[in-house]
Amino acid sequence: MLHAIVIGTPEELQARTEMMKKYPDMEHDEPYMAHAPAGQRSDITWTFNRARDFEFACPRPGHIDVGMRGTIRVTPLA
Repeated sequence: MLHAIVIGTPEELQARTEMMKKYPDMEHDEPYMAHAPAGQRSDITWTFNRARDFEFACPRPGHIDVGMRGTIRVTPLA
């Protein structure tokens, strides 16, 4: 099964999830998104420009509901 990772606000993640319900074969073409087919890997490189919590999730239908989401905590450099 295809999986994806999207970095965004809770509202952006929910909007992407709703879009994926309408277009389940949609591929991601933004720097804050990546997708990987079953059994394969994919990379996403992102430079955070501020300290705060950032959300990420797999927007495939039903995936957020089963826990495919999390938080990236970015702290200031000491």
